[in-house]
Amino acid sequence: MTEKKNAHTSVRSANAHAKATTTKAKETTAKAKDTAGEAETTAKTAVASAATTAAHTAHIAADKAYVAAEKAVATGRTVAAEAPKKAAAAAGSAWMALKARKVQAAVAGAGAAAAGATAVVLRRRAARRRRPLARLTGGRLGV
Repeated sequence: MTEKKNAHTSVRSANAHAKATTTKAKETTAKAKDTAGEAETTAKTAVASAATTAAHTAHIAADKAYVAAEKAVATGRTVAAEAPKKAAAAAGSAWMALKARKVQAAVAGAGAAAAGATAVVLRRRAARRRRPLARLTGGRLGV
């Protein structure tokens, strides 16, 4: 009979242990569900926040791109308006230089002639004056 009693006690002990383990498992499962629920809420909040931030960033980027495009268009218009003026000024300068080439050539020729005449005059003045006897003898007598 003691064997029956021990077997019965072992079964009861095993049942109690199984109930305790089941209770702990249920508690752990409940905690896991709560944690999962909190994680889900946090994830939803993070996704919503990220989406809002991304939309805001995209809006700001679009605004900056629009402003840059406007500036580029304005600069293009300015360049397009000034280009013909610059071309006309360059053409006018070229035409003036072309018209003035005759005057420049005349001035250069006159300058060369004046320089030549000046050289002749200075050479004659710088030449040593000789007396008639020195001229007749080629400079040997009567310096």
